[in-house]
Amino acid sequence: MIARKKWTDYAATILAQPALFEAPEQPKRRRPGTCKKPSIPEKDIQRSIVSGLKSHPAVRPETVERTGVYKGRVVRADGSIGYAMAGQKGMADICGKLKDGRRFAIEVKRKETRNSLSDEQREFLADYIKRGDLAGVATSVEEAFAIVEGRS
Repeated sequence: MIARKKWTDYAATILAQPALFEAPEQPKRRRPGTCKKPSIPEKDIQRSIVSGLKSHPAVRPETVERTGVYKGRVVRADGSIGYAMAGQKGMADICGKLKDGRRFAIEVKRKETRNSLSDEQREFLADYIKRGDLAGVATSVEEAFAIVEGRS
């Protein structure tokens, strides 16, 4: 036997407004540890350090430059495309001069990879230090300032 509807059943459907929009589906939750943490690319850290060093009072701004080993496309004489490397292996990412004449070399790393220097990079920085110049590894502008000021 079918139950008879009451008048309140009809009143409830008449007064109900249709939805203005569909609610978006909730994002699925991930298990802890499955989502990769964001990290700042090394080239962005280099850019910020270079711009910071150019405004530092002890640094000659025209001498600050990004160096290092670069891979670039080369078009050969026969028209084929190849890749060539330029620069010294192990060379620091940023080099420049101070106003007192000393040179500095800064190897830029992300915080996660701070201790992952290659043997060539260690030798390059050690040679700078042996000559009486300033050298070190920086992960931020503040650390680069400490290297240039001789605090590290």
